[in-house]
Amino acid sequence: MSTEGAGRRLSVITLDQIMSGLSNLGVALLSAHLLGVEAFGYFGLLLVIVAAAMGVSRSLIGDPVMVHPDDARERPGQPVAAVLMIALGLSAVLVVIAAVLHAVDLPLARELLILAAGLPGLLVHDLGRYLGFATQRPVRSLTLDTVWLVLLVAAMVAVIVTDRTTLTWFLLAWAGSGSAAALLVFAQHGPPTRGGATWLRERWSYSWRFLLSFTALQGVSMAFLVVVAAMAGARALGAVRGVLILIRPYMTFQTAAVAAGVSEVSNEQEAVTARRHRRRTSTVALVVGLVNIAILLLMPDWVGRAILSDTWDAAKELLAPACLQILCLALIVGPRSYLLGRKAINTTVRIDLISTVLIFAVGIVGAVWDGALGACWGVAAGNAMAAAIWWTALRTHVSRDTVRSTP
Repeated sequence: MSTEGAGRRLSVITLDQIMSGLSNLGVALLSAHLLGVEAFGYFGLLLVIVAAAMGVSRSLIGDPVMVHPDDARERPGQPVAAVLMIALGLSAVLVVIAAVLHAVDLPLARELLILAAGLPGLLVHDLGRYLGFATQRPVRSLTLDTVWLVLLVAAMVAVIVTDRTTLTWFLLAWAGSGSAAALLVFAQHGPPTRGGATWLRERWSYSWRFLLSFTALQGVSMAFLVVVAAMAGARALGAVRGVLILIRPYMTFQTAAVAAGVSEVSNEQEAVTARRHRRRTSTVALVVGLVNIAILLLMPDWVGRAILSDTWDAAKELLAPACLQILCLALIVGPRSYLLGRKAINTTVRIDLISTVLIFAVGIVGAVWDGALGACWGVAAGNAMAAAIWWTALRTHVSRDTVRSTP
């Protein structure tokens, strides 16, 4: 496997994440300008639901596919069938919630039904991106995201031209375009086949560990926001959420960079070449992180206010610890992708759980010390500790690989 080819694949993945990040930012800005305050808040809640569903899908299906790339090459129809099973189950839950909301005459019943209808397509689209990474054909993933972007722009233009700028139509345009783009996954990797449940059982020893890491991270993240709000007040919570929006593009890139690194390492038999892939992934993650940091630090006020509106002035005070957090996230990419690619799943889950507790504890100490600013410095410090743990684990694993390969 050529290192030049690996470099090109990583470049394509980086381009894909830049485009995906800009697309997500565009949707957020458009929803803020087209929808009213209440509808904008509801749309944010719906996006949280989608993000949670994608997290479950990636844990159970996407991440195990990355660790076992032969599944993506030899039997992609089974992971596709598995993701449809998961999606239909989650959609059924949304339908029940929508029925309850309708019965008690509360908002979002109709929108949850729309989301339930679109969720299978959205999750298939997300899995298609992972299949492209796993088969080392990231151009397919880039094509998927490009098709969604084109369809999304067309749908949003139709919404604006016809003056249907309501939450219902906005959600239809977003989820509908994503579901339509997901049809391309079947052309790229084939239709779903029998054996989705069997595949889930075969990969369950990996899936439940990925799901445990995801659940712990999400639960602690929600608890952290609640504690910050209780200790420092609503303004501090708004500032923290604002700065999270600013670093989200890099967090999205980090997820894809790890996936790309896992793909390269898991497809490589030689430990020496796998380490070379890890170094390349680490370098790209660090360079992109430094560029992101420079953009945040040099961002003019008018751009910040265009993104965060009145929240910008409070969030701007938190940029320094946010930039440190980005740097730490960049440092984690290489070790995490290498260990996952070498199937050291028990090690990665333990590190995830320890890191999550560390970040939460130090972040809370920071919030007690100095409100929102202290909380952000605490989270950054926790991420720095996590990065040190990842690199220590990497050195230990590489040493063992070296001992095993010594005749």
